[in-house]
Amino acid sequence: EAGGYVWHTTGSGKTLTSFKTAQLACRMSGLDKVLFVVDRKDLDYQTMREYERFEKGAANSNSSTRVLGKQLADPNARIIITTIQKLARFIGQSRGHEIFGSHVVIIFDECHRSQFGDMHDAVTKAFRNYHLFGFTGTPIFADNASSSGSPKLRTTEQAFGDKLHTYTIIDAINDKNVLPFRIDYVN
Repeated sequence: EAGGYVWHTTGSGKTLTSFKTAQLACRMSGLDKVLFVVDRKDLDYQTMREYERFEKGAANSNSSTRVLGKQLADPNARIIITTIQKLARFIGQSRGHEIFGSHVVIIFDECHRSQFGDMHDAVTKAFRNYHLFGFTGTPIFADNASSSGSPKLRTTEQAFGDKLHTYTIIDAINDKNVLPFRIDYVN
């Protein structure tokens, strides 16, 4: 109900899982939008390309904050892929926009350190009726958290909620879904 995070290792199908999550969420009654947020411009394009492979026309990408604003106002744009930078810029420029009161699911790809700063705070303060989900291959726990920044957002769980599912590299190797690796120490 409140969201959470999914810890899946590299190569285990995080993008497919996130797409299916977005697809199922946008079919829920009473839900207005699904925002899929990436932390880099190249992931924006890569994610859109992958989503298109899964289902043609299922998602909308954008080249600017202006285009993002139009998509957020368009009731037919149900799944929107954007960067956190464009979303943060939109929030800063669009106080009072109707999307902030809409029921949205916000899915963060790679929900690790890059999602713990001011932009994350801006997103969670601007939207009033949202569910937050994160996908990561490298969650941050208390023992590997940074000592700087907000004490409320030092771990993945603090920023996104409970861990919903785990599929680590050990699981993937045991399932023969990824190649095992071997480390040799040479004197």
